[in-house]
Amino acid sequence: MCRLVTYAGPPVPLEALVFHGSHSLYRQSWAPRELLSGSVNADGYGIVWCGPDGGPVRLARAEPIWYDGDLRRLLSTIETPIAQATLRNATPGLPVDRAGVLPLVREGWAFSLNGAVPAFRQRHMRALRTPLSGERYASLTGVSDAETLFLGVLQGIDEGRTPHQAMRAQVDAVAARLEDGASAALTLVLSSERGIFTLHTAVGDSACNSLYHVDSPAWAPGGSVFASEPLDDDGAWTPVPAGSAWTQHPDGRVERVVVAPSD
Repeated sequence: MCRLVTYAGPPVPLEALVFHGSHSLYRQSWAPRELLSGSVNADGYGIVWCGPDGGPVRLARAEPIWYDGDLRRLLSTIETPIAQATLRNATPGLPVDRAGVLPLVREGWAFSLNGAVPAFRQRHMRALRTPLSGERYASLTGVSDAETLFLGVLQGIDEGRTPHQAMRAQVDAVAARLEDGASAALTLVLSSERGIFTLHTAVGDSACNSLYHVDSPAWAPGGSVFASEPLDDDGAWTPVPAGSAWTQHPDGRVERVVVAPSD
């Protein structure tokens, strides 16, 4: 499973999201503590932040994050009020290429998935892509479950669903296809200049991937941070309950949201 960090609030250097703390996201690339599967997160890294026009800007590489000795200096020059940063632990059967590195960006939105749809290419890819409009289907660039769910979420928003409702509908579509006994941990994150929307859930008897939250840490006063693992020894980090949904507002406020199962 992947590792991720999200931030919303007063602008902070991107360096802080990736390199802050004794257990920084950077360190979690080779020394994660709470993976449900795998042992390292070295199949790529991605960072998305708000550009000058408010739209998402994406940096993604299909290589270990420690390969780039200039990354820390680069990130120290960029401040942003909203960001996602991820490390990839690739699912067996999916290619290790830039198209599969999260977050993905489309139509003013950025999306990350921590988890995987089991046997996605062999059993579920065609069915989960069939509901996509012709235009969205033509925009597919890879064969990942994350891209498929992302485009499904965007289509749901076009149809009038809220971001959380659109993500819930995709999780329910996955659940409807899984055979008895199959399970999947699925944490979905969607962001834009409007904020960050997270659905932390699992299908079947799977445990959720680890996720924690802290408000206004010393290194980001006034902001809110969600992370797969605590980035430091601050005792304020709180586990995020399984099955919950959250909004990180641009001003740093955090709101828990009730999301009903889709029709």
